[in-house]
Amino acid sequence: MKRRVFCLAVSLGLIIASCGSPDKMKDSADQIKVTCDPAVLEATAGVIKAKITVTFPEKYFHPDAVLEMLPVMKYDGGEQAGTAKLLQGEKVKDNNQVIAAKGGSYTQELQFSYTPELAKSTLEIRPTLIVKGQRMQFPKDIKAADGVIATYTLAQVEVKPVYMVDQYVQVVGDEKEAEIKFVINQSTVRTSELKKEDIKALEQFIAEASKGENNATLKELQISSYASPDGPTELNEKLSTARGKSANDALNQYFKKSKARVSKDLVSIQHTAEDWDGFQALVAASDIQDKELILRVLSMYNDPAIREREIKNMSKVYQVLAEKILPQLRRSKMIAKVEIAQLNDEAIKTFVDANNLDTLNLEQLLYAGNKLYDDYATKIALYRKAAEKFDDARAYNNLGAVYIQQKDTANAAPVLTAANTKKANDLSIKNNLGYLALLQGDKANAEKQLAEAGLEAGKLGLGYLAIGKGDYSNAVTLLRGAKTENEVLALILLGKNEDAKKVLADLQTPLASYLKAIVAVRFNDSNGVTDNLQDASQDATLKARADKDIEFANFAPKAEQPAAEPVAEPAATQQ
Repeated sequence: MKRRVFCLAVSLGLIIASCGSPDKMKDSADQIKVTCDPAVLEATAGVIKAKITVTFPEKYFHPDAVLEMLPVMKYDGGEQAGTAKLLQGEKVKDNNQVIAAKGGSYTQELQFSYTPELAKSTLEIRPTLIVKGQRMQFPKDIKAADGVIATYTLAQVEVKPVYMVDQYVQVVGDEKEAEIKFVINQSTVRTSELKKEDIKALEQFIAEASKGENNATLKELQISSYASPDGPTELNEKLSTARGKSANDALNQYFKKSKARVSKDLVSIQHTAEDWDGFQALVAASDIQDKELILRVLSMYNDPAIREREIKNMSKVYQVLAEKILPQLRRSKMIAKVEIAQLNDEAIKTFVDANNLDTLNLEQLLYAGNKLYDDYATKIALYRKAAEKFDDARAYNNLGAVYIQQKDTANAAPVLTAANTKKANDLSIKNNLGYLALLQGDKANAEKQLAEAGLEAGKLGLGYLAIGKGDYSNAVTLLRGAKTENEVLALILLGKNEDAKKVLADLQTPLASYLKAIVAVRFNDSNGVTDNLQDASQDATLKARADKDIEFANFAPKAEQPAAEPVAEPAATQQ
């Protein structure tokens, strides 16, 4: 009798079990638990990553069922599907993960491509029941997470082109040199010396400066007198001094016959008793036999007396020195130095403002563009004239730099290419080509060019690219001290909110206000969020973004309650 009762119980259990239908899984979908890490999704470098864990309770999963779990990013007007996960009951003969009657779970790594539509979206799991090839979708999808924080997309393309320098100076120096030779042991200036061409040229040079021709002004007349390094040092001291005085006196007499005038306070007289440096230079440049031996003596001994003794011991060599070298060292050298005034700023501006650019030379055109004008139109005119007239790499580069600042890639491309053709691998040009590539959307080439240039100016572009790649630490390093919104953004993304606040203190733009609002979120400052978003709303694009930005989800203004209708006063009782 007991055996029959036992068999009846088993049979009844089988009947009850067989009565269950897979369809009931759809009606019990609320028993499925889904968690997501992170709970609020965030995009980095154009990618949204998340890890979901889906848990099924005991007795939920039918042994004959297959369940397709499709992750979907849903936004207003569309969705983006991820990779589906297939699960199966214990009786299904397939290779999917099995969920037993006692329950179970699975974990899945998800990845979606970020698009602006996903700024206001949700991650949901769409279950579809599959039984014997028949697909039955659940009544509703299961929400897994909110999303997507995409604060990194606030990064703005910032450019810092490099202008190549001009060589223009408003005062240039010039000089003219002449020389008077003396007989051995003499300091008298011979008449024949004053008739030499270099003396005549010196006189004319000084005369023109005295009259102010070519805007020249005489600044100094240097007279340096020497004795050759032979004979007693005391005698050579007297000779060199006397030669300096006699040269000065002779020039004064000579200049009286012309219009050359030299003020006494412009004359400086120096003397060198024994011109060993000149001696060594002349020997080294000569073809004298045994000159290496002479030079070795000079390097071995510093004492003038020993040097002279050792050289005189080489009797044949010394005879050649006495004939070819030493006479050239008995001299007075005169150098007249002048300063020539170029066009000053006002004069250059006069030509530019009159559109008389052909009057200016290359350096003046570049100088005016670099230093005297800030407006793009005038800079373009100056650099274009310099490029067309002088075909100079600097002019092409600087013209391209103006176009880069205007983000005018169509005009920047040909002139920067011309600059690079004329001066390949110049770091300034390479930097500007990097920014051109960045503006054209060629990020790989931009990073290559800016990195190879290695200039401080390139860090703005490299910092922007680092933000886009999710390399926030490197972005902070590159942008440190830039005082730009991108520097603030990099600090926020790296969690350095206090540092971000400090930089923001000096920025007063709608984007800066938007970033201030994000920082206020980090510090749970409700008033800061509201006030700064109000300032940021001056920019229509930022205003529209704020309406969808999940950064501010917990600070959204509460819907105003409708005002209560006034209660009607009871009518006065008529007496």
